[in-house]
Amino acid sequence: MTYREWITGTVARFNAGASEVDLILAGQQRLIPDPDAEVDVTKAKTALCRELSVLIPLAGISEGGYSISWNLEAVRFWYGVTCAELGLTPAGHPKVRDKSFVW
Repeated sequence: MTYREWITGTVARFNAGASEVDLILAGQQRLIPDPDAEVDVTKAKTALCRELSVLIPLAGISEGGYSISWNLEAVRFWYGVTCAELGLTPAGHPKVRDKSFVW
């Protein structure tokens, strides 16, 4: 399985298509220089965590009786668990720093 196949299968759960996969791979070229290489799941998860903002829609989509909604709690849960698994600090979480030397 290649990086492209793995990321495509994973983001399909978020209703993302090929254009989002291309954006993720383009944004993470340093981490994944060859999208058609054999997948290293840790690298693929890291790339996906770093580029998760590409997947989150900026506006709701609604037309007539048709609408698309996301289970944002499930997305946040997946993101938090994956970041914890990889040892990454999730974006938007405050970092606790020791400032006791200032006293």
